[in-house]
Amino acid sequence: MVPGQPHASHPAILVDLLLGVILLAGAAGGLRIGLGLPAGVLPLSLVAYAVLAVLLWRQRAGRALTQADRVTLGRATLVMLLIGLLPGAEVMAADPAPIFAFALAAALLDGVDGAVARRLRCQTRAGARFDMEVDAVLLAVLAIWVYALDRAGLWVILIGLWRYLFVLAGWVQPALARPLPASQRRRVICGIQAVGLALCTAPGLPVTVATPTALALLLLVSYSFIIDAVTLWRNPNQGE
Repeated sequence: MVPGQPHASHPAILVDLLLGVILLAGAAGGLRIGLGLPAGVLPLSLVAYAVLAVLLWRQRAGRALTQADRVTLGRATLVMLLIGLLPGAEVMAADPAPIFAFALAAALLDGVDGAVARRLRCQTRAGARFDMEVDAVLLAVLAIWVYALDRAGLWVILIGLWRYLFVLAGWVQPALARPLPASQRRRVICGIQAVGLALCTAPGLPVTVATPTALALLLLVSYSFIIDAVTLWRNPNQGE
């Protein structure tokens, strides 16, 4: 057993998931009432969380989460809240402070789960995969919010689509589906994307600043994925 990996424990993971849904329901419901948001905010938040919970349960086969996983789950819950708030984008555009706060918190927490995992020696492949998937969804959701707040054109959503397009390309061309070695470049650019997109939702940020920033982020993430694609294409045995 990997150090720090808890034994199978259905009640333990259920408690974590239940706590998350309670916090999410309270936040989404409170924001809906307090800000006069559409009725769809709470149901959408809960549906998004239900999908997360099912996927996480299947990935872990009911095993308890590590401390690092719990940090990632907290970050994922913020992402589900950001998804749920999308029906209220028109209302939130007048004062996007809550969106900015949640987005920045989710982006900055990205490094916390890894630090916790290393300190408590509870690194697992499942935890790393969970963290990566939350990163991907976060970028997609933040890109949608940047567009929804009229800070950039529809093209900004490509930032969040890149990873899924890469996966789709791997289905078509198996060489692109091979695992890539860990990359500091990839980690840094992912962090820059999350923080940069979060900053693009900041209250009062002029479009003349947000749009060029979003464009620079798109070019940066495109560069990173193109480098990975070329590496795998030229070296079909990469990752074996």
